[in-house]
Amino acid sequence: HKQTIQIIGVEIDNTSQNLENEPFTTSVAFMMGNEGSGMTAKQMSFCDGFVRISQYGGGTASLNVSVAASLVLHRFFHWGVRGDLVRSYCCDDDIDGGDGGGAR
Repeated sequence: HKQTIQIIGVEIDNTSQNLENEPFTTSVAFMMGNEGSGMTAKQMSFCDGFVRISQYGGGTASLNVSVAASLVLHRFFHWGVRGDLVRSYCCDDDIDGGDGGGAR
């Protein structure tokens, strides 16, 4: 069967959806931008959509890319577990002994 994977950019953009709202509908490949200047126009052209990480206060709008990636992947993982997405794509019977418990 055909696998659909969206490319979602992590970028502050007027079309970005808030990461806290978990705007995911399928498997995703995340594209991260430069810590200071964000994503280039070419990178953004490959994306199917964008998410942003809410930040509060008057500090910087930029996070270290490893911190940003950790936040995004953490949120995506928990969305997937609730919808069984992670279990259906990452775990086979050899990993969990056949009892379906590999991703819990």
